[in-house]
Amino acid sequence: MEITDYIQILCIPGKGLDRSSIKVEWRGEYSRQTLPSISDNIENEWNKRLSSGTSIWNGSKFRLHKLEMQEASLFILTEVKLLLGLTCYKDFIGTNCSPGSKIFVQQGVLDFNNSQAYMSDPLGVGGLVVTNDNNIIFIRRSGQCAEFPFLIDRPGGHPEPDDVIAKTSQSFQTMDPSMILEEIFDSILKEITEEVNIPLLNLSSPVLLGVSYNPVTLKTPSLEFYLKCNLNTNEIQELYKKRTEGDLEESTELIVITVEEVLDNDLEKLQFYDQLTFGAKAILFLFKIFYSK
Repeated sequence: MEITDYIQILCIPGKGLDRSSIKVEWRGEYSRQTLPSISDNIENEWNKRLSSGTSIWNGSKFRLHKLEMQEASLFILTEVKLLLGLTCYKDFIGTNCSPGSKIFVQQGVLDFNNSQAYMSDPLGVGGLVVTNDNNIIFIRRSGQCAEFPFLIDRPGGHPEPDDVIAKTSQSFQTMDPSMILEEIFDSILKEITEEVNIPLLNLSSPVLLGVSYNPVTLKTPSLEFYLKCNLNTNEIQELYKKRTEGDLEESTELIVITVEEVLDNDLEKLQFYDQLTFGAKAILFLFKIFYSK
């Protein structure tokens, strides 16, 4: 598997995309296609997860239908548009995470010439945080995580449609695209704050490096961001130890990788490479492009 087959690169050396370069188009027709057999599969897979004792709960998510790019010149992007619909975590478990869903991928190609037509494809966010002493902060996922337990990952999660509705008192149908974009950028800051316990005031504005499409979960998309932190590694370690009880379930330890080690070596030679999630590998790949001279 070539990692480049599952990444859209949106950065060049020294330059990613800030929120002014990103637009959102929000339509119900960008939600996944449905079939009775898929609905049955979703119910079966969800009930299996619940009975296994895995800590999961359902909730609405944004679905990435497509990403459109405008270029000012070769390799220089001026705007990225996210075409978003609606999905939920339950649908994700019953489509992207289901052992039998490769059949639905094939059906999507036959019916719509689109392998993802029947997939939930919830939009995720991930963040590569660089400390002021030039280290990269990762977390080791706990055994209670429904996805990729015990692996090393970047902090991340999902932007939440329910949070947009709570702020604006709008319905799913009338959500303002500008508020969705705000939620996307706010969500990666919120996830880092909750998972690592770094205060917002110590983090820079997120810069989008690219999009990863996790092949393990049938191309689930995630926006991958770069952020700087004005704290050193020891200060972050101390903050991490003071996480509140609800956040202790997410991870068990911080993993620190130096920027120098990442930039000076092939990714496959990193000490923890075999323990990294696909998202963590993808964000390091994008970071090397962003940081290259």
